[in-house]
Amino acid sequence: MLRVRSVEDLLALPPITLGFEPAESLVVVAVAGRHPGFQVRVDLPRRGRAEHEGPALANQVTAAVLLQGCTRVAVIAYSHRAAAAQVAESTARRCAQAGIGLLDVLRCDGRRYWSLMCADEGCCPSAGIAYDSRSSSLRLEATVQGRAVMPDRAALAATFAAVSGPDRVAARREVQSVEDEVVALLGLRGRGQVRRPTRQVTAAAAPIGAARVAVVLQRTVRAGRVGMTSAESASAVRDAVTPGRAAVLAVWCSFIPVRDVAWSSMTPADAVSHLALWTAVSQRVVPPYEPAVLALAAFAAWLSGDGASAWCALDRCVEVSPNYSMAALVRETLDRCLPPDVWVPLPREDAWAACAIPRHSSAQ
Repeated sequence: MLRVRSVEDLLALPPITLGFEPAESLVVVAVAGRHPGFQVRVDLPRRGRAEHEGPALANQVTAAVLLQGCTRVAVIAYSHRAAAAQVAESTARRCAQAGIGLLDVLRCDGRRYWSLMCADEGCCPSAGIAYDSRSSSLRLEATVQGRAVMPDRAALAATFAAVSGPDRVAARREVQSVEDEVVALLGLRGRGQVRRPTRQVTAAAAPIGAARVAVVLQRTVRAGRVGMTSAESASAVRDAVTPGRAAVLAVWCSFIPVRDVAWSSMTPADAVSHLALWTAVSQRVVPPYEPAVLALAAFAAWLSGDGASAWCALDRCVEVSPNYSMAALVRETLDRCLPPDVWVPLPREDAWAACAIPRHSSAQ
């Protein structure tokens, strides 16, 4: 729970919850309604495009806020460009027309902020009001809780970047070891049948893989013990993801029924731990095993309320496998701004049954 007590705290909130300092961004934060604390972030229109693209963006953001049942919001434009105020004001007007109350409408550039609702020069001078969100009480409170704020979105995306250099060589070696295990267990001709499995190979691999993955998940997710803070729990889970365990998860979860067993094991209560786990695996995964790992990471991020990380994981997934359908499902969920509490968990017994009974499906 983070409590906003001032304008400085309000400006500090999105970087904390997004996990990075927003730049050239429009952020709308819900302060009342069905999902207080919900926020949506979109890129501001490029220079010279605000007048043309602003109204459409305002409609998009307002629709997302309405979908969440928000009754009062704060609208913030993080930008060095004065023109960004037009987009913030356009969004505020659209929200007001939809019956949504406004706490404030702000533009800030990292050093100064302007309240666009205030017409009092004595209260809000044209030069803006100096602030430092990094020293706000909210930021200090978040630091104590172990919440990290990265310098920009690119830094957050880098947490899902492909492994490189000597680490990639080591990761490939671990993966080949697991591939050889699959070949031996299933009596296959070689690693190629693991990397490009037929339906028959998938059906044969599913029950064995489900059991192997379940053990690894149990040992890693439970590393985040009761009594730890979220940050401590995530750190413990990441430390528990050894290169060998990462390879086991990456290879076996490439079989769709096995991936679904891993998917069905996620709950809102342990979503943060699953996000830490799949983020760690994504940092060690090598081709052709990225899609399932990244899609699971994206889903865990959404389920834990971390939409920014979900988008970053999806971006890399689309790069390596544009048509991976689990990623498409997560993308649609994010596009529609659906909250995690609408998730109806995939019944674990159904996921396990799919591993025991061959399913003639090529679905991804």
